[in-house]
Amino acid sequence: MGSRQIKLLQIVNSLQPGGMENIVVEVCNRLNPQQFAVTVCCLEKLGAFAERLRPEVARMELRKEPGFRWKDVTALRRLMVGGGFDVIHTHHLGGLIYAALARGFSRTPRIVHSEHIILHDWELEPRRLWQRRLLYPLAAWCVFTVSARQLAQLRELRLWQRRMFSLTNGVDVRRFGPAVEAQAALRRRLGLLADGVFLGKVARFATAKRHLALIEAFEKVAAEQPRLHLLLVGDGGIEKERVLARIAASPGRERIHLAGLQQEPAPWYQVMDVLVSASENEGLPNAVLEGMACGLPVLANDACGVRELAHDGEHGWIGDFSTVERLAEGLRRAVTTPEARRREMGLAACAHVRRRFSIEAMLEKYERLYTAAARGESAIFDTPAGNMPATG
Repeated sequence: MGSRQIKLLQIVNSLQPGGMENIVVEVCNRLNPQQFAVTVCCLEKLGAFAERLRPEVARMELRKEPGFRWKDVTALRRLMVGGGFDVIHTHHLGGLIYAALARGFSRTPRIVHSEHIILHDWELEPRRLWQRRLLYPLAAWCVFTVSARQLAQLRELRLWQRRMFSLTNGVDVRRFGPAVEAQAALRRRLGLLADGVFLGKVARFATAKRHLALIEAFEKVAAEQPRLHLLLVGDGGIEKERVLARIAASPGRERIHLAGLQQEPAPWYQVMDVLVSASENEGLPNAVLEGMACGLPVLANDACGVRELAHDGEHGWIGDFSTVERLAEGLRRAVTTPEARRREMGLAACAHVRRRFSIEAMLEKYERLYTAAARGESAIFDTPAGNMPATG
């Protein structure tokens, strides 16, 4: 290919706020513009995170409606042919289906496919598994996950294993770090009580994020802890109206704070005392990475790749918080932990993320992967490990 730019097409459902969408934006913005020309195609609509893309990143939306329509495949094929792309990166199964159909029987451009969550519920239905078993080997040049736990699941399901690996997410530790001003002053600036104890959650209102369970668990502990508050950062999602109605009916509603979507969420992490991730399903939760980078101890349900990020007892509390009762007990344990110990855990979490999960290391792997895909070079996969090998 010489020294010309590699033309990369990212295919996502949308760039509505979410963990996967955040990683897509970060990668697109940080790829070397001398080496990569990037286009983002949203099958449905662009979404709020599209505003964060640098001007050089082309973007378009197909405005696909629910259900399958061949006209959407045709529109995507026109984009792929006209764009002269070298590599296509599809995210989640829907993107892979449309890209494979649009490309047809050709083997180029090569498709790099990534899965971002543990497969669950309807993703485990026979039809969805059959689609993956067919498309992974026939359409994708490689498949990667964002956590080792996901990778193990795909292998247990006997899905295609050649060129299958994990590529862990990273976080910008210059953007996310401990507060540079006193927490009390920062809270006052954001309109929060200066001397409260704040549990926080950063997520859209999706069922898998378990906001309703968190609110119920919070109520149980808040009745015993008058200084306890719950801060919810995020917006959108199918559960939003139910969550808002539940908060309005809560006896602790005056201590539940809604911050909405924050394009710059770092200050909101910095006013928290403990970050809560009660999700029933994730891949590798970006909010946990960001919160740890900001110096927060984490209370997380062990239902995803969170153990690859945080260690129980060292960086917070990781365990089975799958019921309201267990979640309430976890919150109680976190809140009654002495403040000095919580801060110690948070500083350890920050140091761990800075050492192990830098966005620079993640980006270097993406650049190597896209370059190898464009050239058809598979040598980077010559390793017995499940992770994509590091440089050198």
